[in-house]
Amino acid sequence: MDEIQSQSDHYRSPSSSVSSPANRLPSSNFFYSRKPGALRQPISFEDSPVWDETDIEVKVDEGGDSINAATTPPSPSLSKINSGSLPSPSLIEREVVTRKIAGASIAWKDLTVTIKGKRKYSDKVVKSSHGYALPGTMTVIMGPAKSGKSTLLRALAGRLPDSTRMYGEVFVNGTRRHMPYGSYGYVDRETTLIGSLSVREFLYYSALLQLPGFFCQRRSVVEDAIDAMSLGDYANKLIGGNCYMRGLRSGERRRVSIARELVMRPHILFIDEPLYHLDSVSALLMMVTLKKLATSGCTLIFTICQSSTEVFGLFDRICLLSNGKTLFFGETLACLQHFSNAGFPCPIMQSPSDHFLRAINTEFDRIIVMCKSWQDNHGDLSSVSMDTAIAIRTIETTYRSSADAAAVESMIVKLTEKEGPSLKRKGMAGNATQVAVLTWRSLLIMSREWKYYWLRLILYVFLALCIGTVFSGLGHSLFSVMRRVAAIFVFVSFTSLLGVAGVPSQLKEIKIYTYEESNQHSGAFVFLLGQLFASIPFLFLISISSSLVFYFLIGLRDEFSLLMYFVLNFFACLLVNEGLLLLVASICQNIFWSILSFVSIHVSSA
Repeated sequence: MDEIQSQSDHYRSPSSSVSSPANRLPSSNFFYSRKPGALRQPISFEDSPVWDETDIEVKVDEGGDSINAATTPPSPSLSKINSGSLPSPSLIEREVVTRKIAGASIAWKDLTVTIKGKRKYSDKVVKSSHGYALPGTMTVIMGPAKSGKSTLLRALAGRLPDSTRMYGEVFVNGTRRHMPYGSYGYVDRETTLIGSLSVREFLYYSALLQLPGFFCQRRSVVEDAIDAMSLGDYANKLIGGNCYMRGLRSGERRRVSIARELVMRPHILFIDEPLYHLDSVSALLMMVTLKKLATSGCTLIFTICQSSTEVFGLFDRICLLSNGKTLFFGETLACLQHFSNAGFPCPIMQSPSDHFLRAINTEFDRIIVMCKSWQDNHGDLSSVSMDTAIAIRTIETTYRSSADAAAVESMIVKLTEKEGPSLKRKGMAGNATQVAVLTWRSLLIMSREWKYYWLRLILYVFLALCIGTVFSGLGHSLFSVMRRVAAIFVFVSFTSLLGVAGVPSQLKEIKIYTYEESNQHSGAFVFLLGQLFASIPFLFLISISSSLVFYFLIGLRDEFSLLMYFVLNFFACLLVNEGLLLLVASICQNIFWSILSFVSIHVSSA
C-alpha cells in the first residue's frame, strides 16, 4: 500500500498541482469535489461546468413482484461546459412519474468468463464482475480496448461463443432463466444493412420476419421504431453504403440498425459500441436519441470506449473495466468522486471518459516511455511518471472498500431476493411467411442492384454472341454435328464459370443472414429457399435471352419445342451452378477463397 500511495502521488495531469486528495481544498483550476455530508447532492465544480442532477430511484416493493421506477429529467446532463461553449441538447422536461415496469431489471453477480487458451478455459476475460441495470436507465460498460467490455455484454445477453465458458449468476427480474425470444434486442458493433432498400422498407421486412400478425400491425410497429430513433426525415431514403449508392451517413445507419431491434419492442436492449465510427455530432445525437428511448421504460446496456463530456453527462450508471476487472460500478458522478478519492482527480478541461481511460489503459505506458525519450532530447515536454499497473491497483483497492461497492451489493440483493414477473416469449413469424418475405425481399434487392443479375445478363448475352459467332456457318455435315456439340459444351462451361460474378452479392446476403440467424429472425433452410426462389426468374431471363442468341447463331433446328428444350436444360445448369455458388460462399465466407474454390471446382470437373 505504501508503494501504491507513493506512486499515486506522482500521477498528475499537466494542469494538476495538488498532491493528495485527503488534504485537497477546492481548487481554482479543475478539481471535482463533493461537499461533506451531501451524499445525495451532485459533485460541485469549482470554476467548472454545472451539472443538472437526475436520479432514478428504484424501490423494490416488499409485497409485490415489480419494480417502481420514479424518473425525473434525464440524468445528468451538462448545461454548459465552459463559457462560450455550446449548451447540451435540450431534452423534454417531465414531471416525476411513477410507473410500474414489468420485466426490465437485470443483475449479475460474481460473473466470470473464460476462453480457451494454451490450457483449456484458462484465460479470464471477465473477472468477478458485479452490477445491475434498471428500467428507464442507460448503463454503460466502459474501458480500454481488450478490457472485456463486449464479452461482458454478450454474457449478459446470453450470446457467448462456444469457445468460452461463463461462471456466476445473471438475474432477469430476480430469476436465473434465460431471456426468451422477443424480450431483448442485441445490436452488433458492425452494421449489417441492405443498401438498396429504403429505411422504411428495411424495417418493414425485418418486422415481417420477426413478428406474427397482420400487416397493418407491423406497419404501426415500424413507424414507432422510426419515431423512437428519430429517423422520420430519412424514412424514404435509400440506406446505401457503397461507391455508387451513398445513401445514409454512418450515424443514421447506426440508428437504423438499432431500430431493427426495436420492432420487437424489447424490454432490454444491448448495444455493442453505439458510437462506433461516429463523429462528435453524430455521437451526441445518437446518445440523446437513446436517452429518449430509455425514458420510455426500456433498459439500455451498451459498451463504449470513450466519449465527450456532453455524452458522458447523459449516462446513468457506468461499469468501468480494465483487464477484465471491475474498477467501478455506480452513478457517473460518483465515478468522478471515486477517482478523486483514489488520487486521480479529473481536470476541468478534460473529458471524464478520457481521464478514466488515461488512468487505467496499460497502453499508455509505452507512450510514457516515448515522452520521456522526447523529454531527454528536447527538455520541453512534461513527463508523466505514473505506472498504470499501480494506478489500476489503487483504483480497484479504493473501490472494494468504498460505499459504492457496498451499495451495489445491497442493490443486487434487493433485485434478486424475490422473483418478479417472468418475461414471456413473443410470437414468431411462420416458416412459410419467412420464406415468402425473404423471396420478395431478395427479388427487390436483385432488381435494384445492377451488379447482381443485370450485369451478368449483359455478360452472358455478350458471351453467347462471341461463341455463337465463332461457331456460326457450320453447315449440316457429320463433322458439323461434332462442332455444334463442342460449341454447346464451351457455351455451358464458360457461362457456368461466369457465375463467379455473383460471389460478392451472395456474400452480402450471407452476411445479412448471419446477423438475422443470430437474433433468431430466420434459419438456414428458410434462407436457402428464399434465395433459390428469388433467383429463378432472373436465371430464367438470363437463360432465355442468351439461348436465343446462341441457338440461332450456331444453326440448330428452327423448332419451338427444341428451342424450349435447350432453354430449360440451360436454365437447369444455371440453377445448379447458382446452388453450388451459394454453397461455396457459405462455407468460405471470403471473396478471395470463394472465387478460388468455385473456379477450382469448375476446372477440375471440366
